[in-house]
Amino acid sequence: MGAAFPLLVAAITRDPLLVAGATLVGRLPWLLFALISGALVDRMDRKRVMVVTDILRAVGVGLLALGLWAGDVSLVVIYVVAFGLGIAETFFDTSAEAFTPRLVSEDQLPGANGRLQALEFVGGALAGPPVGALLFAVTVSLPFVFDSASFAIAALFVALIPGVYRSERVTETSVGEDIKEGLRWLWSQRVIRTLVMMAGVINLFSFAVFAIFVLFAQDILGVDDVGYGLLISVVGVGGLAGALVSPRIVERIGPGNTLRVVVGGSAVLTWVFGGLSDVWVAAAVMVLYGFLITGWNVVSVSLRQALTPDELRGRVAGSARLLAWGTQPLGALLGGILGTAYGVRAPFFVGAGAYAVMLVVTWAVTSNKSIETARVAAPFA
Repeated sequence: MGAAFPLLVAAITRDPLLVAGATLVGRLPWLLFALISGALVDRMDRKRVMVVTDILRAVGVGLLALGLWAGDVSLVVIYVVAFGLGIAETFFDTSAEAFTPRLVSEDQLPGANGRLQALEFVGGALAGPPVGALLFAVTVSLPFVFDSASFAIAALFVALIPGVYRSERVTETSVGEDIKEGLRWLWSQRVIRTLVMMAGVINLFSFAVFAIFVLFAQDILGVDDVGYGLLISVVGVGGLAGALVSPRIVERIGPGNTLRVVVGGSAVLTWVFGGLSDVWVAAAVMVLYGFLITGWNVVSVSLRQALTPDELRGRVAGSARLLAWGTQPLGALLGGILGTAYGVRAPFFVGAGAYAVMLVVTWAVTSNKSIETARVAAPFA
């Protein structure tokens, strides 16, 4: 749906605010439900949560496909489906982050997360967008039929993993107390807290760009529907390469230096992209960006998993994603406002400046020494 959803909205309206609205409502659940989903995930079998949420996503997307086939889907319906999928995602992704450390040892986490990133980029960014755009060009409902089937198949694969993956709770407390405990623990960890806040800034401005990127691609770069799908898929090329080599890069230069390279490189690439009009150069820049961002994901997620006790992993993941991903709907709104007021290039330049400032402000915390100190200080390390 990476290509089909934006194309569907753009086919209905060319208003940057309304186009950005689909991204906004799809990411809004991370602002509203991340804490609740984290607390509940720590109370439930994480594997079962992943299975149930994928089944619900299969049903939701399937109903949207049926409505499109019948020719009776409005912008409001699209927003409702996007919001529902976003709620399910808060439960699935929080469960998945807490689930992974139960399958591999701590020293295997960067490699495991790298492989997960590789699979995500192959399916979600490399193959998905061009296939989705091509299917959209054939029949509007077709990409959503395939996506519904993919969720159902994913639910089956997760269900086949043997074992129960419920955390061992020492005491029984209320959901509200659980949420407070997760927030307190995260805020007490200087390195994790800083990385989460940095991720919030990155997501704020990257979604300001992404929310109206379909308009930038069509109106500035001059691509059609299929070309748009192919363009955003090249992020997957860089992402796949980055996912495969990022664990080795982290091992060689350290997690702190990796984070610094990602933020500094993102500032440069975002600024350059904002001034482009050539689709081939834009594609090359997107490959580089995809390569960089996987380094961030591998380091930040692996550190959070390694430093967090198992009984807190769901709540800490939920708290972290509230702060890191809760800015996504705000970013989508910002992108719509900037695009309407100053043109679709504006979010790129604003975001590049924000990344550069963030690199300077967080330089001391994102050092290899600071991260190693946090590892040593972990009470269960």
